[in-house]
Amino acid sequence: MPDKILIIVGEPSVSEGLASALAGAGFSVASVPDYPEALLKFDELKPDLVILDEVLPGRDGIEACSELYEIFGVPVILLGKGPNAEMWKRAVDAGADFYLRKPFSNLVLVARVKAILRRYKRETSKWLMSER
Repeated sequence: MPDKILIIVGEPSVSEGLASALAGAGFSVASVPDYPEALLKFDELKPDLVILDEVLPGRDGIEACSELYEIFGVPVILLGKGPNAEMWKRAVDAGADFYLRKPFSNLVLVARVKAILRRYKRETSKWLMSER
């Protein structure tokens, strides 16, 4: 079963491009235009990883990232335009597993998604083995 990726990006053209690149890499992809809709569908979608835009309609992406990390413990890649180290720090402090600065290559995004999922699966498997 392919890993499930949830894309929370308000711009339809960006969301479609991301979905196409990730689906082409073998992932199961769902997209929503805003954070409230993501929360409503989260239990139904059960994503393995979330790609979240820093700028969302009616919601700050950094705050949304922090909530996703705290509530669901799901890995998050935050997309943004922040040109400085302060934005990187804010993203990591909010629980983002990676901050990808726009514009970026879809090849880099796919590689980062694979790396994060690999790490989470390895950590989960170690945790499960230690519980025995």
